[in-house]
Amino acid sequence: MRTLCLTFTLALSVAASATAQTVWSERVHISLNGAFQATTNDFSDRFEFERYLETGSTDVDYPIQGGFIFDAGAGFRFWKNLAAGVSVSYFTRDDVASTTTSVPHPFHFNQPREVTGDATGVKRSETAAHVQAMYLIQSGRRLRVVLSGGPSFFNVEQDLVTEVTITETFPYDTAAFGAAQKSRKKGSAVTFNVGADVMWMLNRTLGVGGLVRYSRASVDLDATASRSFSVDAGGVYAGGGLRLVF
Repeated sequence: MRTLCLTFTLALSVAASATAQTVWSERVHISLNGAFQATTNDFSDRFEFERYLETGSTDVDYPIQGGFIFDAGAGFRFWKNLAAGVSVSYFTRDDVASTTTSVPHPFHFNQPREVTGDATGVKRSETAAHVQAMYLIQSGRRLRVVLSGGPSFFNVEQDLVTEVTITETFPYDTAAFGAAQKSRKKGSAVTFNVGADVMWMLNRTLGVGGLVRYSRASVDLDATASRSFSVDAGGVYAGGGLRLVF
């Protein structure tokens, strides 16, 4: 959010200091960006199971760190410096989730064994469509700024650990981690986005630019038919790439 506020302040300063802000002559602008999403969206889950006439449980910690994000969008100027557009962003990464399982003892009640282990290859992907109202600023021939905001539509796919298998031998006083079974779950949510794009035109059509956008959602995932929980998605990302105007 600090990065976003600084970017908006810079963009507004450019507009305020412009000696002659003009209406864009072009109708369409396109942006292609590589960016870094700095926001972390770690979450935890807990599920229970029945074994040896007792109830066991597994706690799972999912680290969802920041990473590379691809963003592409386009806008159409329909009146003076007002425009409308849409951008699509895609984020994906593989992480390792840590599990802690309390397994009942086959011979003794209330004497569970604790088993820890890692679930590898836990994948998260986020696809978001950002619908935007835009205000276009042109300061001189080369410098341009686009301020935008509107609704965002998130789709999240997340691998969830559904079962931990253990190995155990007589007298069963200890147990060891075997493997973690995973299942891909999907969820969607509607939220909002705000952003700023600062462009520097290299010629009449081609330019480069820097982008910062904030869009964060809370998405419900159905872990089972009877159990669901919410995870955070999105956040702040910043990057840059190519700009086309015509």
